[in-house]
Amino acid sequence: MNAATPPIALLEALAILSQAGLMAWLVHAAIIDSKAFSELGPALLALLAAVVLRATVLGARGMLSARASSAIRNQLRLDLYRRLAAAGPQAGQDSGHLLSRLVEQVEALDPYYARYRPQAHTALIVPLLIVIAVFYVDWLAGLLLALTAPLIPLFMVLVGWGAERESLRQQQALGRLAGLFHDRLRGLAQLRRLGAATSELARLSERAEAFRERTFRVLKLAFLSSAVLEFFAAVAIAALAIYIGLGLLGFIDFGPAPALTLASGLFILLLAPEFFNPLRQLAQHWHDRADALAAATDLAPLLALPPARPEPAEVKEGLPTSACAVEVRQLAFAWPGRDRLFQELDLRASAGERLLIQGPSGGGKSSLLRLLAGFVAPTNGCITYDDIDLSQLNQAALAQCRAWLGQHPVLFPGSLRDNLLLARPTADAAEIERACRLAGVSEFLAKLTDGLDTRLGEQGLGLSSGQAQRLALARALLSPRPILFLDEPTASLDPANEQRFWQALSAAGEDRAMTVMCASHAPAARRWADRVLILDQGKLFEAAC
Repeated sequence: MNAATPPIALLEALAILSQAGLMAWLVHAAIIDSKAFSELGPALLALLAAVVLRATVLGARGMLSARASSAIRNQLRLDLYRRLAAAGPQAGQDSGHLLSRLVEQVEALDPYYARYRPQAHTALIVPLLIVIAVFYVDWLAGLLLALTAPLIPLFMVLVGWGAERESLRQQQALGRLAGLFHDRLRGLAQLRRLGAATSELARLSERAEAFRERTFRVLKLAFLSSAVLEFFAAVAIAALAIYIGLGLLGFIDFGPAPALTLASGLFILLLAPEFFNPLRQLAQHWHDRADALAAATDLAPLLALPPARPEPAEVKEGLPTSACAVEVRQLAFAWPGRDRLFQELDLRASAGERLLIQGPSGGGKSSLLRLLAGFVAPTNGCITYDDIDLSQLNQAALAQCRAWLGQHPVLFPGSLRDNLLLARPTADAAEIERACRLAGVSEFLAKLTDGLDTRLGEQGLGLSSGQAQRLALARALLSPRPILFLDEPTASLDPANEQRFWQALSAAGEDRAMTVMCASHAPAARRWADRVLILDQGKLFEAAC
């Protein structure tokens, strides 16, 4: 779009000059020269062509600008998504505020790319060619335009400083308000149970009122700048009109005034509004620039998030395809700004082993599993799958080696089938049936009228906790991996559903060998495990099953 904008602005300027010149000539020819209508025909056709050309140029500029803006915003959202995915757990972003930044603040860039950037080229090229044309016809009128033109950009910059600060505060306030509303909406049922719905509604009302006041401050700046810019343009055009009128009447004999004709005077008067129009439009879009800069300032930290683990330059080949050994040597790790969790920790899980890690809450069990799964990189030490160091694998290769099931499985609105096929979109009916049978989903699936086509609501609404957990296990088993990591998979289940889960997991292990590493406090997990390790104060100790 940047390469196409200057030629488009040049065409627009030529259309404006042609249109003004032809209109001035036609009026002069009809009134002063008293030419017949038949003699004006070619000029009228040329005027029509100039009008059509100008409309075509404006339409093409709008279409190209919209396409370029859409492509830029789509690419930015993709870059933000990739950056957040690469940052992993350490991103630490509030979901509501993050949603606002990915939607509203990326959208705030649209006016900048669709309107401000193209208009900036137009405001540079069109007035320059117009003032050159006016100088050629009457240097005094051209000088008047040249002297008044800098006042508009100067005032735009002065107002823009204040508008940019206010826009940044408004964007940040909008993000906080959107995050608060999103989080309260997700927890609405819990707020009602706690009797806190009324107080939270009052809190939301206060935040909304504060945001309204902040918005009006930004609008006040916009209205003030528009009024002042219109004043400057009106005064300059009025001064030109007075000069031309007095010159035509013979009251001014200074400089080129005596040589003014109806055609030249009308040509200058027609061009005067066109001279200021691109500058006025640029001033209107100057606030789009301020909003975009504020949004970019808020989005910049997301683009600067470091990856949770560096990607290797070359990916190791020969990945394990069946149950494999997992080994940890001299592992050290600490979350940013926190105390060290592990120091010189060693661990080995044999191929096909069912390893259980227990220990006090906050002791680092989930962090250890994330390290073992390759979601984050250790500070020191190495982790290997069948002697392949994880530092030699990228995220795509890691995804081929391990599956993950957490305490709160993520289920999306849609059918049971849709959620299952996230792991493997090409799975056929037999493979889906096998995964459902191994995970115990078939037990409750038969009771659902629509079977796998049963629709789920937000966060798996429509299934119990136990059913949701078994569905997530089926999803993991649908695309079997050499290693399965489980992070407190039965923490929210009742004893009956907990027992069903461990039975389903045992059945899955018998059907296809895999190494399973689990962090759980559940007593039933000890009966399932081949070996139990206790993680306490950053060290691992063997325990009896």
